[in-house]
Amino acid sequence: MAARHISVWKQVQAVRSKHRNTFDILKHTHDSARWEGVVCPYERKYRVQILLDITSMKNCIEVTVIDPKLRSRGCKPTDQIPHIYPNEKQPELPILCLFDPAAGEWGYHRSVAGTIIPWTIDWLACYEGWLATGEWTGGGRH
Repeated sequence: MAARHISVWKQVQAVRSKHRNTFDILKHTHDSARWEGVVCPYERKYRVQILLDITSMKNCIEVTVIDPKLRSRGCKPTDQIPHIYPNEKQPELPILCLFDPAAGEWGYHRSVAGTIIPWTIDWLACYEGWLATGEWTGGGRH
């Protein structure tokens, strides 16, 4: 039996409850939501945007870092930011690769507040480490 998805309204309420001082809801409808907030995994503060759209057939949740812009370590291909997807709408704001969609690691039945936000903070901690050392310490296949 497939798990039922969590409604956008319940997602909004959960983020508001668990991350009240971190994330604000900018917009929500019956089938989508957009949050923005500032997180600080270690050294830096990052303004992050989360977009949820339950009408998408591909578990569409997109997380982007708005400020400061993510940067590569240098010019070589190995210096490019790992674990990101291209953002066709805003190429300067890549989409963070927080989970493997093909493995079913996230779906609309999972809480944004309990998964996506902590995973974003973890991704940013790995990013800071990668900037410093060139080694990605997070999971994934890249």
